[in-house]
Amino acid sequence: MHPARPQLPSRPCPACGQLVDPLRAPRVVVVPDGPRYLCSDDCRGEFLSSVRTHQLQQRSRPAPVTVPQRVRDATRPSIILPAPGDASASTSRRPALLDVGEEPVPWPSLVAAVGAVVVAAVARSPLTGGLAALLVTASAALTLRHHASARKDIGYLAWAAGPLGAVLAAAGGWVALADDPTRWFGLAGAGVAAAAMAVRAHLDARGRAPVADAVRALLAQLPTRARVPARDAGEGTRYDEVHATEVRAGEVVLVVEGETLGVDGVVQAGEAQALLHPGAQTPHSRGPGDPLLAGARITSGALRVRASRVGGERALLRIPRFGLVTGRRAAGMPRLADRIRTIGGLVAVVGAGAGVLLTDAPGLAGALAAAGAVLLAAPLLAARRAAEAPFVAAAASAASRGIVFSDARTLDAAGRVNTAALCTTGTVTVAEPEVVEVTPLGDVHVDDLLGMVSGACASVDVPLAHGIERYVRAHGIAPQMVRRVVHQPGRGLTAFVPGREALVVGNRQLLLDEGISVAVADTAAARAEERGETAVFVGLGGRVRAVLALRDEVRPGARAAVQRMFDQDIEVVLISGDHRATVEALASTLDVQNVKAELVPEEQGEAVEALGGSGGNVAAVGFDRRDGRVLAAADVPIFLDAAGGAQGERGIALATDDVRDAAAALWIARAARGEAWSGVLLAASAGGLLMAGAALGWVAPAAAAIGALLIDGRALLGGARLLHRVALRIPLR
Repeated sequence: MHPARPQLPSRPCPACGQLVDPLRAPRVVVVPDGPRYLCSDDCRGEFLSSVRTHQLQQRSRPAPVTVPQRVRDATRPSIILPAPGDASASTSRRPALLDVGEEPVPWPSLVAAVGAVVVAAVARSPLTGGLAALLVTASAALTLRHHASARKDIGYLAWAAGPLGAVLAAAGGWVALADDPTRWFGLAGAGVAAAAMAVRAHLDARGRAPVADAVRALLAQLPTRARVPARDAGEGTRYDEVHATEVRAGEVVLVVEGETLGVDGVVQAGEAQALLHPGAQTPHSRGPGDPLLAGARITSGALRVRASRVGGERALLRIPRFGLVTGRRAAGMPRLADRIRTIGGLVAVVGAGAGVLLTDAPGLAGALAAAGAVLLAAPLLAARRAAEAPFVAAAASAASRGIVFSDARTLDAAGRVNTAALCTTGTVTVAEPEVVEVTPLGDVHVDDLLGMVSGACASVDVPLAHGIERYVRAHGIAPQMVRRVVHQPGRGLTAFVPGREALVVGNRQLLLDEGISVAVADTAAARAEERGETAVFVGLGGRVRAVLALRDEVRPGARAAVQRMFDQDIEVVLISGDHRATVEALASTLDVQNVKAELVPEEQGEAVEALGGSGGNVAAVGFDRRDGRVLAAADVPIFLDAAGGAQGERGIALATDDVRDAAAALWIARAARGEAWSGVLLAASAGGLLMAGAALGWVAPAAAAIGALLIDGRALLGGARLLHRVALRIPLR
């Protein structure tokens, strides 16, 4: 009797409804939701036509589409039900953005301050002097009101210190005028100080506005709606359209041509071309297993993406939090700046009190003026803003280029990198090695030998094995059956061929470990390695039978990436399992002096850990699946082609596999850290000297306010300045 033929439950044809055996269906169409089995070419054409029609209708209006009469398959992804409620109301549910307050010039405050100066210039009596002092007080109050949005960020003391100092200076000026009608200049100075405080508030808003605009531009590209499987209709029956914030981690999201992905995730099914990040200009192919970042736009095809991060944990939604001063994700610089602000506030209060006692100016007028000058000079606002704004600006600039920092601490650590370990295969090479020479040794039938090697390589997922398989297929050699294939990462593989002969394919060390002498193959191997090629030894029956030379071309942009690292005084080290001569030949094309060669994965991780002994941070660049040990050993792991996946929680994840983006990530982090340090140091040092001079009565309130304003002009614009630098130095791709 013949064995029973395999059977699967019959399914209805999605066009005509006739039952079709899935194993023997005349036509099969694969859609993002799975395969569809059709009974004829006519049904296939009708089904595809109905899918296209429904997709076009769905894009043009959100209302449910009308299903053609003959299409009975309810699992098609074009059947999408809108969520209850008004979709337009969902815009109010977007996460809060950076609050920059009012950006326009605070004219009322400035007018009051100028009025105070004018009145003070003609004041010769306590009455007119009192009017000038009231105008200064009004100007200070209007400034505080205009700058009220900053109160929750910098605290009450930093928010009110400057305007309060102007009021104290005005009080001192009024007392001086009451004692001597010719001493009007104190009141005029208080008016100048009040005007300077109004300009300071305006500078703060102006400095934060470009950074907030950059964040808004990124978040505006995220859709407010998402398509998920209906939660009340069983598995795979239809899709509901819900608000993006309602998508849960692990849920599948459907995204089709012309749409933007609203979650970070990994492709579960489908094939598509996508712009991988908000600033991308060139689409890349994406398929099962590939990560995708929220904000990726599908240019053709359709994908089902399993969400890895949703809601506020999406990479782009984290950017506004890069300026936080508390929590485990906060960077050291904003924390330090916040301590400076807190301690500086106490110092300012104590300094104001000390000014009353230490000032050289006589009387109550001099004491009030000194106290006001100290508060006017306090760099509390500048210190905080100088530390936080560059980090937010750096995260926004990087994200628009497909570079995702997991948090502010990672960005800060990346700014202190002084050594970068580059994995060779796939990072600085294209990971598509090609066999360029086959050198047989002794009396051997090359085609038979290569057939055995190809049969063994079929079970190994490494670039060298794929290169050998491509060569064998191109030459029409049939792979042969082998048994008991054992892959030894970083060395090669062993197997048994018919006749129970042992087959060994790998580097020198593997053959020596298997008791096979490679002396007769050294000449051919050395010739290949001097050319920068990888020599693969083939042993059979206890003897070396051939040497295969494979060439892996240098990745376009690798040299530019290495040069950019050199420009940052970063030492570059190549990490590889290849022979030293091969790695040194590759290094010479990149002008790299240091190599770590002939290392298995465990040894590669140890080599990266040893690099950290020289001080500073060590960055490693590679692919998670291939170079996991190296990346795990680094202080700052940079994952290629990983943005949107789980790797984004452990370091820097790049949307592409372009190593130039790794160099750009380090440059952006270094620039952000440098901008933050320079601003904080300027605020702390120059502001401290200014406060000391004011406490001793050497710096008048007007001079203290103008000096603080000059410090603010540098410190408060750090974020905007960094955005401009990145735009000039790091192109969008």
